[in-house]
This record gives sequence, structure tokens and C-alpha cells, in this order.
Amino acid sequence: MGRTLGGPAFRLVTAPPLARGGARIATKAARLWGRILGGDERTEGELHVITGLPKWAFGRGGTTVGATYLTHASDAPSVLEHEDVHRRQWERYGLWFIPMYFAAGQDAHTNRFEIEAGLEKGGYKPRRSLPPGGAASP
Repeated sequence: MGRTLGGPAFRLVTAPPLARGGARIATKAARLWGRILGGDERTEGELHVITGLPKWAFGRGGTTVGATYLTHASDAPSVLEHEDVHRRQWERYGLWFIPMYFAAGQDAHTNRFEIEAGLEKGGYKPRRSLPPGGAASP
């Protein structure tokens, strides 16, 4: 019936013209947010990077909204590579990326979008594997 993520209705609302339009709206809104808060903006490839923002203005170490990355100071090259993957995810899914991301869960280690972007590049430490028996040593 088109109600699954692979169904016709989902393919329609994430069709490239609609998805890109949603990503452009999100990008403009995030850039406006960054400017209102007095951030410093620069462009890295296709990613708008806004630094110097108050830490309450974004999630975790930084947040990508559309093609705009909002952060206080987390802008190392590896982090920007990670955030550029999120920019491409926004282009692929448009505004649907918001509920999809939250539905994937807040734990970066199990969130498929964070995994796709690269946990280490995003500053998420890989989970330590437990020794046989499952108990972590001190």
C-alpha cells in the first residue's frame, strides 16, 4: 500500500525534486539561525559551517540541518567529513530526514545515519567489545 519506507508513497515524498527542496528550506532556516546567534560562517565544499554558536543552539557537538553544520567549535576536518555525509542524507530524504533520524534512535552506535556517516569521524568513540563472558574489566 505504500506505507513502508520502500513503498511508493515514501518514494514519492522523497523523490529527488521534493527532497532537495526540503533540504534547501532546512539549509536556509539553519543559516538564518546561525546568523541570528552571531555565528561565524564559512563554506567547506558544499557544507555551510557556522561556528562560535552557544552550546544550547544545537545538539551534541554540532548538528547538520540541510547543508548547514551548526557548532561551537567542533570543526576538525574529520568531523566535517562526517557532517558532509549528513548533508547528503538531507539531500536524499529532504525534510523526512528529521523523523527518520529520530526513529533511528538517539544512541549514535545504533543509529544507521550516524553509522553511515562514520562514528569515529563524528567523534563517537567505538564501543569497547566485551571479553568472553560479557563482563567488562575495570
